[in-house]
Amino acid sequence: MEFRSVFVSNPAQLSVRKGQLVIRQEKEITLPMEDISSLLIESRAVTITAAALQELADHGVTTYICDATHLPAALILPMNRNCRQLKQLKEQIAMSLPTRKHIWAEVVSAKISNQARCLQLMGTPGYEELFYMAKSVRPGDPDNLEASAAAAYFPLLFGSGFTRSEDSIQNSCLNYGYAILRGAVARNLAIRGVEPCLGIFHHNELNQFNLADDLMEPYRPLVDLFVASKISDGEQMVPAVKQQLFNLSNYLILQGGKKYKAISAVGRMADSFVRILHRQGRNLEVPELLALQEYHYE
Repeated sequence: MEFRSVFVSNPAQLSVRKGQLVIRQEKEITLPMEDISSLLIESRAVTITAAALQELADHGVTTYICDATHLPAALILPMNRNCRQLKQLKEQIAMSLPTRKHIWAEVVSAKISNQARCLQLMGTPGYEELFYMAKSVRPGDPDNLEASAAAAYFPLLFGSGFTRSEDSIQNSCLNYGYAILRGAVARNLAIRGVEPCLGIFHHNELNQFNLADDLMEPYRPLVDLFVASKISDGEQMVPAVKQQLFNLSNYLILQGGKKYKAISAVGRMADSFVRILHRQGRNLEVPELLALQEYHYE
């Protein structure tokens, strides 16, 4: 079962040998492909063989490649890993407007609830209003409560006057964490044969990941909570910070009444979306934010 998030921040040569990812630096490290959920290549001095990229895709691994600023700039996702991909696509195209509005309301309500829980876990006043807003979301969110909640939430969490557009360590970390999360959601959709570009709310024709941008929304507060509680003004985006953000997929989330790693919870949400597509269910399985707790393997 996949569980490793592999972070390569120094020059290396990556190849494949007998089902193992081989990482050559000063020493050679091998990892079973089947154990890897995601690979982030931060260093621009890393070389990787086409065979390794193909094996990673075959095993459903999300590969992130960073740009000159060390931010994720590209994703390599598995393709054609579902035997009924065309059927899934037809169901997505045929999804009714009322169903899309219902799903979007569930997404927005869960996102605002988790923003409220984030404030509550941080001991920040003002979370009660967000809980109230979460319960007031109507199908399709015609009142745009998602935006209203965000306008109140971020200044409460990071201080009066904070905006998502300013140049700060907090925003750099949020952007980095969101990019990793987006890739995790896109990957879980792709391996289930769901087309990530067909969103339920986002519909930018230039965006290949509209649906991933939809379904990642309730998980964003996990990144927010980590940044608010672990990152201080004046810190730098050093590799250690990036590695911790990359590892957030191994933190626990409550979903369906049980605790799961975030990466597993995302997979369960994707499964519930597929059930809705095939009219085998009506509701999306959404996450509930917990205090920061990393999953430890026994």
